[in-house]
Amino acid sequence: MSESSERDSKRPAAPDPTGDAEPGTELSHRPEPSRDPEGTEFTARPDTGAGAPDTEYSYRAESDRVGRHAAGTPPADVDTVAVSAGAGTTAGPRSNPDGIEITAAHGDSGPSTRPSQRTGRMTRPRPSVRRLGAGLVSIPAVDPVDPAAVVLKDPVVSEGRRFCWRCGKPVGRATPTQPSRTVGSCETCGAPYDFRPSLYPGDRVAGQYEIQGCLAHGGLGWIYLAIDRNVSDRWVVLKGLLHAGDAEAQAVAVAERQFLAEVVHPSIVKIHNFVEHPDAEGNPIGYIVMEYVGGRSLRNMLDVHPKPERMPVTEAIAYVLEVLPALDYLHSVGLAYNDLKPDNVMVTEDRVELIDLGAVAPFESYGNLYGTRGFQAPEIAKTGPTVASDIYTVGRTLAVLTIDMPMQQGAFCDGLPDPADHPVLAQHEFFHRLLLRATDPDPERRFPSARIFANQLIGVLREILATETGVEHPQLSTLFSPPRTCFGTAEAVEQTDGLVDGLERDTLLRARDIVAALQVPLIDPSDPSAALLAGAAHPEPRHVLDELRHSRQRASAEPGGAPETFELEVTLAETRAHLDLDEPAAARMLLDRLTDTARLPAPDWRIDWYLGVAGLLELDYERAFARFDAVLQALPGEIAPKLALAATAELILQHWVSPDPEQWRAYAEKYYATVWRTDRGVVAAAFGLARQLAAAGHISAAVRALDEVPPASRYYAEARMTAVLTLLASAPVDELDESTLHIAAARVQALPAGESRTGQLRVLVLGTALGWLQSGRTPKAPHSKIFGAPFTERELRSGIELGLRALARSAPARTHRYALVDLANAVRAKSWI
Repeated sequence: MSESSERDSKRPAAPDPTGDAEPGTELSHRPEPSRDPEGTEFTARPDTGAGAPDTEYSYRAESDRVGRHAAGTPPADVDTVAVSAGAGTTAGPRSNPDGIEITAAHGDSGPSTRPSQRTGRMTRPRPSVRRLGAGLVSIPAVDPVDPAAVVLKDPVVSEGRRFCWRCGKPVGRATPTQPSRTVGSCETCGAPYDFRPSLYPGDRVAGQYEIQGCLAHGGLGWIYLAIDRNVSDRWVVLKGLLHAGDAEAQAVAVAERQFLAEVVHPSIVKIHNFVEHPDAEGNPIGYIVMEYVGGRSLRNMLDVHPKPERMPVTEAIAYVLEVLPALDYLHSVGLAYNDLKPDNVMVTEDRVELIDLGAVAPFESYGNLYGTRGFQAPEIAKTGPTVASDIYTVGRTLAVLTIDMPMQQGAFCDGLPDPADHPVLAQHEFFHRLLLRATDPDPERRFPSARIFANQLIGVLREILATETGVEHPQLSTLFSPPRTCFGTAEAVEQTDGLVDGLERDTLLRARDIVAALQVPLIDPSDPSAALLAGAAHPEPRHVLDELRHSRQRASAEPGGAPETFELEVTLAETRAHLDLDEPAAARMLLDRLTDTARLPAPDWRIDWYLGVAGLLELDYERAFARFDAVLQALPGEIAPKLALAATAELILQHWVSPDPEQWRAYAEKYYATVWRTDRGVVAAAFGLARQLAAAGHISAAVRALDEVPPASRYYAEARMTAVLTLLASAPVDELDESTLHIAAARVQALPAGESRTGQLRVLVLGTALGWLQSGRTPKAPHSKIFGAPFTERELRSGIELGLRALARSAPARTHRYALVDLANAVRAKSWI
């Protein structure tokens, strides 16, 4: 009997095939440019073959990686298990349970062969919930699990989970002519495979790590639980670096992975060591030794939700927000994670962590690049790892967590499904926009950094929470200033001023008022050009242009020349100054120069913003709307583009004859409502929302929106008065309900003391009530009162007369004063005395 067959006879036989699931993880080979300028990509193995991270590690068994929800690595025959490093336990085998997850991470609590003993130290009870996602979302706490309880009793990779690590084709399957094999060579590419464990309980690796058994099987072989006998008998996890059979490749892999030991971040699993151990044939096998702690992976948590139900959007966002700082840290040291997916995000007792560093690689590196089909960026074979390729994996992870994504050949399909078929995308427009940008096929159009992605994700989260809870969740933007002033708050109320001065006023919004009120993009204080552009903060635009001319002179005199971003930043500052001067043509000329590819290395949303503002000033509202929509596509978590879109849609309604006015009204209502729900400080949105609701006949909702303006706001009284006018204009006078008149009168009486428009509002309510009586309507109650006086024609006329005479005394023009007196005489109740 041969040595390999003898070894095979010692292993448990493989179970019956479970199906030919396709591999989900692939190896992208990025050749050196001189060898292959096209950057050919090919599939080589079904898993990421990754190492370990800093605070926690999720080892998902093969059976759970491809199949029910699979889009990742072809797994073993064991579902994921949740474990924790627990003292006072003995390591031992177990049967394969379903729905458990194995993790490794921070923690020095090692195993002990003795039962745990009480120390007398007081411990606080663990909270049942935690708050994640900038403290906005409550998440159930994760309970620890004894690591010894998750060791596999029968470590076997089922036939349906056996794939070639190089080409991804099925291997080791039974055929009509031969039985299944756990060891052999791929018939497609000739690569050797061996699905048997290479380490067994009791084996000591590097004379230090005592193997307790197998935890799961991944793309690079079995993953083992061990005890570090040199350091306090702590639990550790060992994972192979490369497939066996190539001693030179093993040595290179160990050398190349050493840099991972320098990766230190609280949300990245920690690597203890890199070691080698010979297999049965004497070939050295490299292993990563990782710290261990209990937890559950997002994949395991996702499995709790039966399809088509997925994880709640707020929960998924909260988890992803916890790992984005870890990605940002890796990017800051020139590394890409490369394989973000639900399997590799672990939720522990006290944090959310990235696990499995085996796919981490320097930016733009060449050679074999590991990732998971359905998650990996399409361009990575040509560009190598980049920030953009990692951002793509974040977007795909969010999509898989929240949407029932379609699958093909064991991997999630590219792109995003139609919102019409997926309620989550239809319900959460801005979340959908965020996913579209993060997974844009063009890497230059994705979020430029994990930090910016996180900022927009928090904005989207706040908007969703405001919608779901009815409680505002404002956020101070780092990209836009606050609104400079308000618009659309006085147009209705100012109509009543005609009673006082006799002047007719326009009720329509004016584009220039909106431009003057909208937020403006801020200069990034960390930008190298920021110091040179300090003069752009001056409130007088002509002074700003003078200062910017001086800035250009100073920049040209700099010893090292102007910063790389200076031309872009100074041109945008000049553009804003020209727009403030109501010179859209000059601003557009500057922006046209910027859009030259030689001047603009990557898309910049600020250009679209300023082109949108220019469109407003030029009364080209549809073009302005398209530009603001492009800004929202780039910044779905920001309030500013939503407010701009709402106002622009309302301008189109008021000033253009549109073939589809209902569409524009729906846009205006939707964006005003989003802004107002999220931030009650943007009062223009409350007035705009009320106008759209009233136009649609939703009077109660319109008044409710105005009533939400807080008493501390300077626009509180205007909101209360606008609500009165909205009630009075809700129907023709003869169709008004009597209660509407009483409510309007009560609201006028409740206006703040000293409000100058109270008198004219009182006259309007009384005049409407008089018209109501004259139309043939009568009060329901025989002794009904309004403003404390009987609801009769005589009393109404008397009240109107007194009100008009009071207004006449304050009228600025003599002619109008006489007109008011004449009107008071005409309305006065007839007397027979």
